[in-house]
Formats: sequence, structure tokens, C-alpha cells
Amino acid sequence: MFALAVLKYFFLWAHLFSAMLFIGGSFFMWLVVVPWSKEAIKDEAMRTVLLAKISKKFARLTWMLLSTLIITGIINALWYLPEGTATGNAGAYLTVAMVLSTAILIILLYGPGRYYGRQIAKYGRAGDLEKLAIVRKKSTIISYTNLAIMLFITVIATLM
Repeated sequence: MFALAVLKYFFLWAHLFSAMLFIGGSFFMWLVVVPWSKEAIKDEAMRTVLLAKISKKFARLTWMLLSTLIITGIINALWYLPEGTATGNAGAYLTVAMVLSTAILIILLYGPGRYYGRQIAKYGRAGDLEKLAIVRKKSTIISYTNLAIMLFITVIATLM
């Protein structure tokens, strides 16, 4: 029984730690790294190439973290949600909201987020600042939407 309790807390800790790195890292990128790069690097093409390299490195980490969050989220839901949750209490609605929000986040990260990231890197390397500005505006909207979804997910998790 003790081993099961330890395992239960390990999965909870792994989930919380992964969420902290995933969400905290995303906010750090947008609230610290991107604004700093505008001040520190005046050459827009060079700044874009540097941000693309940082983003690519961070993307590898985020996919591992997101995978961990999904696996540990399912395990934690099975352990922590009370029996009968699927029959219509508040936990059921929160679980559905969590699953849908996570699915939307994954779609936005994997679809437009990845596409725009590649476009930004391409236009940055080519020095095409006009196309870069257009794509960057679209990418920023997707990124801020992702941050809002992450905040929403943390609110749902807190309510659970």
C-alpha cells in the first residue's frame, strides 16, 4: 500500500513539475526572451534566426513535457477524480473542459504554431522583413491564444 501511495504522489509531482516547466517556460519566452531580443539585437534578421534556434530547442522540451502531462494527467484523473464523475457532477464538466482545452492547445501548437515558426525562420534567414512581419503578427496571435489556453487549463486544474 505504501508503494502505491508513493507512486501516486510521484505521478502527481511529475505532472505538476511538467506543467510548471511547460507553462512557465512559455510565459518566459513571451514575457522575457522576445522583448529582450528586441532591445538587445537590432538586426531583425539576426534576431529572428536566434529566436528560431531558441524556439526550436524549447519546442523539443515542450513536446516531452506535453507528453508527460497527457500521460500523468490521465493517471492522476483515474486516481484522484471521485467515482461517479462521469455521471454529471462538476468534476465531469471540468474534466471535459480540460480535455477539450488540451486538445485545442495541441492542435494550435502542432498546426499553425509549428507552421508559422518555420515560416518565421525561413523569412528571417532570407532577410525578407516584409513577409516576416506579416507572419510574425499571425504567429503572435496564435502564441497569445496558447498562453490564454494554458492559463484556462491551470484554472480548471485548480478547481478539480
